[in-house]
Amino acid sequence: MINKRNIILVIAVAMCVVASYAAYASTVSAERGDIYFLYLHVPPISVCYLAFSISLIASIAFLAKRKLVYDRTAEVSAMLGLVYGAVALIAGAIWAKSTWGAYWTWNPKQTITLILWIAYMGYVSIKLSIGNVEKRALVGAVYNILAFFLIPLNYLSAMLWWTPHTTLSEFTMTPQIMAALLLNIVAAATFFVYLMITASEVKYLEERVNVLIYKKGGM
Repeated sequence: MINKRNIILVIAVAMCVVASYAAYASTVSAERGDIYFLYLHVPPISVCYLAFSISLIASIAFLAKRKLVYDRTAEVSAMLGLVYGAVALIAGAIWAKSTWGAYWTWNPKQTITLILWIAYMGYVSIKLSIGNVEKRALVGAVYNILAFFLIPLNYLSAMLWWTPHTTLSEFTMTPQIMAALLLNIVAAATFFVYLMITASEVKYLEERVNVLIYKKGGM
């Protein structure tokens, strides 16, 4: 029997194939030779922000209702955000090498993105280091909310400080390029949904096993 998760996976794979072809087709007649990095960097960083936003909302929901399902959602979403963030950082560094001649220049945009990634690594570290379930969820939720404030700062960094970081306004955004970019973002987001559902189920089963082990040990 085909479940919803497998259907989402098939849709995500199909969209990735279509999005990849659209990205390739749009680079043929593009004015800039580094246009393909647009499709490698923007979709993962967009999904990274989406994942951290979902994690924030889940943490707020946990503080309001104290239900561990929200804490689980916050943790899983943050971990996936770290994966997408790592892809974005690597793709961005390669793009920087081709454009600026160096993988890393410590410009505000790059630096704050790295600090954001490290901050959420700290969130995951907190979740792994505290044994008490309720305390871990509470401390993690508060930390998560504080860490999220780096995202608007990262977005505004290009406006607040000078940075060589490439912006979308520097590209000639033809309808073909815009459509290809949106397709790649949607494809990355669809695959994120699949990973989110799968990871949440695995996390739930892990928690169930831990409860059973605890009960068996206490008997």
